[in-house]
Amino acid sequence: MKKNIFEKIKKWWISLPGKWKALPDKKRYIELITAALSIPMMLTVILVNMNNIKSQKEDKTTQTATTTPIQVVIDNPNNTATNSSIIPTIVSTIAPTKTECKKDIGNIEIISPQEDEIITSDNLCINISTDDKYCAVNWSYRLNNGNWSEFNNKDICLYNLTAGKKQLQIKIKSTVIDKTITLERNFIYQTSITPTLTPTITPTLTPTPTPTP
Repeated sequence: MKKNIFEKIKKWWISLPGKWKALPDKKRYIELITAALSIPMMLTVILVNMNNIKSQKEDKTTQTATTTPIQVVIDNPNNTATNSSIIPTIVSTIAPTKTECKKDIGNIEIISPQEDEIITSDNLCINISTDDKYCAVNWSYRLNNGNWSEFNNKDICLYNLTAGKKQLQIKIKSTVIDKTITLERNFIYQTSITPTLTPTITPTLTPTPTPTP
């Protein structure tokens, strides 16, 4: 590249009029060297300017990309335009946070029947209170030391009980950890029998006739 530059300078010097060539030899060499040195400087300035312009374009592109908001557009559900255009709606979606349950049984108790309560209804459903903050539980029950039922979370209802004192035991088991507790409640069941009144027959007295003399 330098050889080409010097060749161009040489041709330029040859094409000059004779009066310019008549300058002293030293002055001609100085001008020749000055011209040769000015060309790299000009090329350097041009390259620096081009790099600055390129950097400014990249900065603008990056700034535009980072400041563009993300929009969620919902079209008209009926696919009909309002005033010949579909108006976009910007909505923000907030993902609900899922609250984890406490891995324990928590505070569970028998609400009804009460201890030593007298029950007279034909069917008896047990009311158990649980805490929603704790993980789910299942239960099994037995009456008067009988067989335990299967574990489930269905309501406990008792039917066709015989009269007398009853002992109800409920075994509570966690579904996430190996933990079980047992609740106990005593109550008395009485059948409600309406007594039948037997009518009594009152005898009718028949007067005895008085004999005539």
